[in-house]
Amino acid sequence: MKIIITGANGAVGKELAYELSKNKKNKLILFSNSKINIENKKKKFKLFKQDLTKPIYFKLGVDVIIHCASKNPLSKTGRGMKTIYKKNLQMTKNLIKFSNEGSIKKIIFLSSMDVYGKIKKKLVFENQEKLNPSLYGKSKFLSEKLFCCKKNKFKALCLRIPGVFTTNTSRERQPLIINILRKIIKNENIDVFNCNKKFNNVIDPQEIAKFINDVLKKNLNKSSVYNFCATKPIEFINVVNLIKKIFKSDSKIIVKNLNKTSFIISNKKIRHDFKIKLSSTKKIINRGCKKILRNG
Repeated sequence: MKIIITGANGAVGKELAYELSKNKKNKLILFSNSKINIENKKKKFKLFKQDLTKPIYFKLGVDVIIHCASKNPLSKTGRGMKTIYKKNLQMTKNLIKFSNEGSIKKIIFLSSMDVYGKIKKKLVFENQEKLNPSLYGKSKFLSEKLFCCKKNKFKALCLRIPGVFTTNTSRERQPLIINILRKIIKNENIDVFNCNKKFNNVIDPQEIAKFINDVLKKNLNKSSVYNFCATKPIEFINVVNLIKKIFKSDSKIIVKNLNKTSFIISNKKIRHDFKIKLSSTKKIINRGCKKILRNG
């Protein structure tokens, strides 16, 4: 199976490439708009510089695209929300044009929970009303609609993912779970809000790769959108204490009484449709922390 992974220089794209390379049936082609900084001693990947905001001229036959590339508020080049919106949609349109003109059978698009905007419900389903999402969230939502258009020759799976637990803790701006982990590693004090509220707003590249490998074996009848996150939510204070325990940290937890927005993500739809078991919140956090420890 020949697979293009876009955004291969990003924290998610890079780790997803390594996870998918463990399956010898996968032949991976990595796209990035800059020089790809990835270890390739065993020639597991074919590397290509490709700016997705420009037309794609790529001659090798490909079966699947995994679209991780994104301009977002956390990236160094993600300044200016209007620019983020325009570039994300342009990337989507160029990938669709390239796919419809080629041999692409499936596109797996890593979308975002940001499509929901301000979440006021305690449990978030795919058909949730969208309340004033940012331009970044709107770009993801409109991209989902474009990928799932019935006129396309391919089938698309759009995965609305929460904060991704990667081993890259060096960037200044990170998802919540990584920001807390970084403070724990440095033995800094941690302000914790909603400490008794349940939390499953996390996923990791290993879980995404596991699902993708399963999907590649199946014929898709239609394009769909799914929430994709951990199962078995746990209280947020237990998330913080778990990370503290793994890293043997002396960080002090400062409980804040101010209530911030808190919700649990429903992944019932994807578990039902694909008959899969997703890892628990505790398992994903354990796995991510231990990878960071192994990497030093």
